[in-house]
Amino acid sequence: MAQEQFTISAMRIAFFGGTFDPPHRGHLAIAQAAADRLRLDRVLFAPVGNQPLKHDSSVASFEDRIAMVQLAIGGDARFQVSIIDAPRHDDLPNYTIDSICRLKESLKPDDQLFCLVGADSFLGLPHWHRAAELLTACDFIVASRPRFDFQDAQAMLPQGVRICGDALYEPGLSVVPISNHSGQSSTLYFLPDLREEASATEVRAALASHGASNDAVPPPVAEYIRAHHLYQ
Repeated sequence: MAQEQFTISAMRIAFFGGTFDPPHRGHLAIAQAAADRLRLDRVLFAPVGNQPLKHDSSVASFEDRIAMVQLAIGGDARFQVSIIDAPRHDDLPNYTIDSICRLKESLKPDDQLFCLVGADSFLGLPHWHRAAELLTACDFIVASRPRFDFQDAQAMLPQGVRICGDALYEPGLSVVPISNHSGQSSTLYFLPDLREEASATEVRAALASHGASNDAVPPPVAEYIRAHHLYQ
């Protein structure tokens, strides 16, 4: 009797980094839209230990933010918490390019890795560590905010990265090919129609004023915030 052959299909995985201080419904809406439209198998929510571009950016501890993310994502089997951006032992910043490279080393050759970011983060990407290298290390999924215009994508790219072909447009998705001076290429996937305006800063302010009943965070997260006296 011939031995059965089993093949493991390739995975489509998105790295979703951020402070998640706290994780709110806007984060979940971005992840759900990306997972649905790009047919992702996994979205890795990775709270950052030490944000390079924001001094003293985290109010809650890394452990609290990990716990809140775990509670927030429990309703979707595609979502998973990751500690790849945990605080470093040397207290240096956590750089996304380092996390992406480590993730790629842990994946199978056929797996496809994306980096999922919001529009505000994407606008600041030219200031990120090794930005040109990062943009061609994997494909990017960029989620919109209201009134955000993706039409002039070239102006948003860091020096050394350019659009290298025609953009493709389909419902709920714009696809833009890019490359660097070395010929390395990747793809930007824009999600142009999201309408989640909540920000973590606004959510924290509302929680401080009104307590943990704020509708912007999922109920399990609100209960955790209340129980641990966060953002009071």
